[in-house]
Amino acid sequence: LKLRKTFQPTFHSYKSMALIYPLGFFLLASGCNSINMMPSSGLVHQGNMMETDSHSALGSQFLLNSPVIATSFGYQKCGTTFISDVLRLHPRVIGNAAKELHYLAGPEASVECKKPGPPSNFSEFFEDCFGGQRPRTGQVALDFTPTYGTIQFVTALDSNLKLLNQSEAVFRYIAVLREPAARAVSAVGMKRKNNEGDYGNKTDAELDEVLFTKLRIRENHDVGSGSRFITDGEYAIPLQMWLESHPRDSMLVLNNEKLSRVQTWKRIFRHLGLPVPSNGRIREMIEGVNEAYRLKQIEKYEQSQTQPYKASDWLMEMLRRHYEPYNQQLWKLLGSPQWW
Repeated sequence: LKLRKTFQPTFHSYKSMALIYPLGFFLLASGCNSINMMPSSGLVHQGNMMETDSHSALGSQFLLNSPVIATSFGYQKCGTTFISDVLRLHPRVIGNAAKELHYLAGPEASVECKKPGPPSNFSEFFEDCFGGQRPRTGQVALDFTPTYGTIQFVTALDSNLKLLNQSEAVFRYIAVLREPAARAVSAVGMKRKNNEGDYGNKTDAELDEVLFTKLRIRENHDVGSGSRFITDGEYAIPLQMWLESHPRDSMLVLNNEKLSRVQTWKRIFRHLGLPVPSNGRIREMIEGVNEAYRLKQIEKYEQSQTQPYKASDWLMEMLRRHYEPYNQQLWKLLGSPQWW
């Protein structure tokens, strides 16, 4: 299956991303819908055997002959924590105490493992990040670092992956996407909720001004200066960059709004090669994680003495206009109807 070539980034700044961010990022991929044998990994792709779902894209069901590393391709404030927490309830999933390992994102970002910097082999990876506990065939190890799929890190992913002997495990990737204007607002609101810097004291109107300023910076073709509030929602750019050189079926792309559906979770489990629990058990897993999250958010807002940030209508309209061309390119790239 040839990759679609319809998306051409208009911002020359992305061409020099490898110079701006020489280190960073991690694991991802994707694939075609035809049967494809991969002898080096022992992976048998079984084509498009899953139920039709208009709110997920790419990915494939497969059988395992090797351990799996399940990795988040992103994105922050899109539901990566929710997916990680539900997956940890599956008996064949092993995870570090931390959801986000940042291990292959470069020395500056490696905060959850023993040694900074990319590993030279899988033994080092599992020793540093999982206490030496290696997944066996039929098991899945997790690293759900949401920054791996951002434009700041995607160009460094290939070089970090090549340091590993990938015949020892299969990498499967999950990208979860949220309506980008809502994602940007949530990212700014998280700063206030967590009392980061001077955000904890800002009013809604002041947060509007922060996000408006970041939007203006981004529209001046600047991918630095804190513009990640905006660029993290331009999903088509890093996905296109990745898919130009990687198979499509090892990447499953999901709609954040459908994470409470049993059918969505069946596809996630099959994408990772995991046995699919019963519908009742999946509902229990979803409801348990949702309730734990709800209680945790109540506690955080009480501690920070703040309320959820509600952006002004004028700002939401500006954000939606900014993201519209990126959204259109995303649907073309995925071959999917619009999700929002």
